[in-house]
Amino acid sequence: MLNFKPASSLLLLVILAACTAPGGHFPSLAPRLSEANVPFVALAESAAPSAVLPAELAAKSNALLARHQVANQEFLHGLGAVRSTASKAARSSPGTEPWVNAHMLLSRLDKARADSVAALRDFEGLIDDVGARDAALATLLTEAAKPAAEDVAAQNAEIARLSRVIGE
Repeated sequence: MLNFKPASSLLLLVILAACTAPGGHFPSLAPRLSEANVPFVALAESAAPSAVLPAELAAKSNALLARHQVANQEFLHGLGAVRSTASKAARSSPGTEPWVNAHMLLSRLDKARADSVAALRDFEGLIDDVGARDAALATLLTEAAKPAAEDVAAQNAEIARLSRVIGE
């Protein structure tokens, strides 16, 4: 049985109160868009149509898009082989060579898209950070992130479809 002294009870209350203090900016624990198989939803349209990203944000956005595009090209490059192997594995029993090969290739395909998912996650972090200061800039960044978000959603759907073909 625990035996708390009055001072230790007070210390425990102070520590617990500090855990809920609204003193800092903490990231949301909600799942990111890249972690779910949901369509990318843009922030409310509050930016002026002629608004342009500042040079620093444009450079970050372009770097994230370039990173995504390299990963997406790698994904697309490996997709044909996985589709072919998956169709062969669909007619085979689990544990057979075609089934194992299909799973290995699917795993490589999933790894190839990892940087696309990471770039989208970084975009979302940037949007959250900028959105806390300027909703119009966050809207522009959301628009810039759309190609990556759409590609990641398509990648998620294709991997799920291939998993069903192979039979997990």
